[in-house]
Amino acid sequence: MSLTLVLPPLTQLNTPYPAISYLAQDLRRHGIGCSQRDFGIELVLRLLSRNGLEEVFGYLAEQERLPEEAWRALSLAEHHLEVIDPVIAFLQGRAASFAPRILETGFLPAGPRMQRADLRSFGVMGSQDAARYLATLYIADAADLITACIDEGFALSRYQAHLATSAKSFEPLWKRLERTTLVDRHLDELCDSIDANVVGLSVPFPGNLYGALRIGRRLKERGTYVIIGGGYINTELRSVDEARIWHCVDAITYDDGEGPLRAILEHRAGGKDWRHRTRTAEGTFEAPVTRPPFTSAPFYGDLDLSCYLQTIDTLNPAHRLWADGRWNKITLAHGCYWKKCTFCDISLDYIGHYERGVASDLVDDIERLIEETGERGFHFVDEAAPPKLLRSLAIELLRRGVKISFWGNIRFEKSYDEDLCRLLAAAGLIAVTGGLEVANERLLRRIDKGVTVEQVARCTSAFQAAGVMVHAYLMYGFPTQTEQETIDSMELVRQLFACGLINSAFWHRFVLTRHAPIFAAPESFGVQIDQRTKSFAQNDVPHVDSEGCDHNAFDQVLPLALEAWLKGDDIDQPVGLWFDTPMPATTEAHDRIASALKTTKRKTRGRLLWLGGVPMISEDGLVLHTPDAEGSIACTADAREWLCQLLEMASPNEDALMLNDALQDFPGDFAEIQLAWQEIRELGLLIL
Repeated sequence: MSLTLVLPPLTQLNTPYPAISYLAQDLRRHGIGCSQRDFGIELVLRLLSRNGLEEVFGYLAEQERLPEEAWRALSLAEHHLEVIDPVIAFLQGRAASFAPRILETGFLPAGPRMQRADLRSFGVMGSQDAARYLATLYIADAADLITACIDEGFALSRYQAHLATSAKSFEPLWKRLERTTLVDRHLDELCDSIDANVVGLSVPFPGNLYGALRIGRRLKERGTYVIIGGGYINTELRSVDEARIWHCVDAITYDDGEGPLRAILEHRAGGKDWRHRTRTAEGTFEAPVTRPPFTSAPFYGDLDLSCYLQTIDTLNPAHRLWADGRWNKITLAHGCYWKKCTFCDISLDYIGHYERGVASDLVDDIERLIEETGERGFHFVDEAAPPKLLRSLAIELLRRGVKISFWGNIRFEKSYDEDLCRLLAAAGLIAVTGGLEVANERLLRRIDKGVTVEQVARCTSAFQAAGVMVHAYLMYGFPTQTEQETIDSMELVRQLFACGLINSAFWHRFVLTRHAPIFAAPESFGVQIDQRTKSFAQNDVPHVDSEGCDHNAFDQVLPLALEAWLKGDDIDQPVGLWFDTPMPATTEAHDRIASALKTTKRKTRGRLLWLGGVPMISEDGLVLHTPDAEGSIACTADAREWLCQLLEMASPNEDALMLNDALQDFPGDFAEIQLAWQEIRELGLLIL
């Protein structure tokens, strides 16, 4: 039996979305081989090539009615055909010297996105990034041409997503499956290149569902056994009763796919039937099974990592991390250690079941991925990385001397003080993303977020002091949220930008999901739901917020304000001036965020850890060096000897040294070296 795991189009172009690679790693641990295919990058590389664009322009030439941009592209077709392959090679990192040509006026035929490009942010020395930004806009214009003239559902990060997002009926998807566009023809040809009798398809997002169904139907027609699972399936199709879906797949798996996939494979190979969390046309299988350890790191196997595109499609620094760079993915812990937020799908296994990894094992995985991929950038894909595990991981990385860059999602916990943030930055943390949500005390309590605005301010300040970029996820339209509360939330976000505590943010409109506590008790949140409504996709639930304001009034304004604040523009402008219609003035104090920072306290007990080098003795004390600073510490001979010993014992290579234990051995009155102690603390002696 041969197995191929496929990621249907489309997710991202810079790095493989890790779903199938996590499955591959679990199979590998159990001695089961498989091949992997990312049809997203394969499809884009077929379309955005000389041969692919020749087909596009051939199609356009046969049309009588085209938008103005298409006529322009058609007239410059030969120019496009000459530059597309070099541009793709440049974005793949294989032609860095091509940047000056890309930046030449007139080298790339400009479409609407390129014509709006502003390269001033890149400065004099940013030619590589500026060229990548321009090249990204160029291929985005080419994709827009395909979308406008050939296939309205095509985009570089999704395919037919509009058919799967909050889908009320399967009918539009089924009708679309009956059509074949030029894009579909390429996808069909990719299907025909699969040589396996079992294929697993992962559907993490709405923009992967159509592609998965098309792939599955074509493979089933030739007798291939097709299994489908993934994030979208877990949340949207847990109780699907659409008979036509079995024309496209043989089995649907739920929650963690590792166990269900291995059970199906064993059953098909003639072994025992321990299928679980699996649905087929015959029914649902839920055999009792012991939960295996979660898979913390993927195995990329035969995926060609060199073909991915290093794009820059946004100047938002946090959003850029998602699309820029070939990040290895890793998971510190399964699920969410908080799992209380009332808007979140905490009843589902991927959040509700919490299991943390072990720091030494995680660093083993990191070293393996570095060796296998050659990449030292890591995206921690946790729901929220646990602070204690992050601390242990950072110390283990420093102890082994493993140099990486990493970023990921956190909760804005009080645990993230200046010392912990400095430790994480020293270990390679470059950015964090976290949910502030509504930035209003009443609603934070209703959400059961477990944080306060002041706590968020102090946490983000600690990260900024350590040089770590901060991105905040924001929410509006939460049930019962008033116009005044949205204005006040907007004001606090403005203050966070003004104080330099966040680098970027994104405002999401509240979505009521079937697996969240609000759905279980809508009346407690002032929400009215028509329970009789049935749909194909069964996660996003239409609802009426009978107590809240008209949230539509904020749809356009909130992102506009964020865009300006990110650039430092209009940062002192009253938030009410962003609206065309009168809005209530904020009730928040103008210095609430700044005042919160005045109450910051540093630890006086805990583990000592020294980030600097070996102390050097001077005539009147010590000379200490850290990677970014040095200092002369004046002290007595006895204090100098004690400090030397303490700093050596506080190295990441040594066992944990607790502050209270160390102070017991100090020769004299510790108050006499308070000034020296503070200087050493500032240089890099942490208390954790």
